[in-house]
Amino acid sequence: MRIFIGIKLDDAVLDSIEKFLKPFKKIASPLKWTTRENLHVTLKFIGEAPVEKYKQIETLLTGTDFNTDAIDLNITGCGKFGKSPDLNIFWVGLEKNRKLEDMFNRIENTLEKAGIPKEDRQFKPHITVARNKKLFNFKSFFQLIEQDGSRLITGTAVTHFQLFESRLTPEGPIYTILKEIALNE
Repeated sequence: MRIFIGIKLDDAVLDSIEKFLKPFKKIASPLKWTTRENLHVTLKFIGEAPVEKYKQIETLLTGTDFNTDAIDLNITGCGKFGKSPDLNIFWVGLEKNRKLEDMFNRIENTLEKAGIPKEDRQFKPHITVARNKKLFNFKSFFQLIEQDGSRLITGTAVTHFQLFESRLTPEGPIYTILKEIALNE
């Protein structure tokens, strides 16, 4: 099974993100937009894991005290991954948040016990809203990113995170929540 750890977004957050993205979607581009039901914050992509490894991960995470109340997140602005003038990933961002970083570090330390290496890259929480694999002149798109790149979209309180399965299909990925884990039990 192909798994990752993330945060499921509620309908109010999804509504706000969709409203924010309307001007971007009006610009003709080759972007493949993430479906509403697949929008989430990825905390840790694990990848392929046999059932036994998944069970070990689930046991370790459910046995970990994340020792925090709700994490108040501000979903703010947008940006891109890919060297200029390319756009590979278009994302909506999360404001820097110490509690979220602490939770991420606890997840990393917990998963290390299951033999899953820590990330080499700096933690940059985001919501992938579109992907691109084609050459395109994104000038007007980048101007809109420049204009709205730091605008507050919405806020939310996170009390749980989820272990997801990701099944790849020709129509796109299908994400299924396998386990929900509370931050403070």
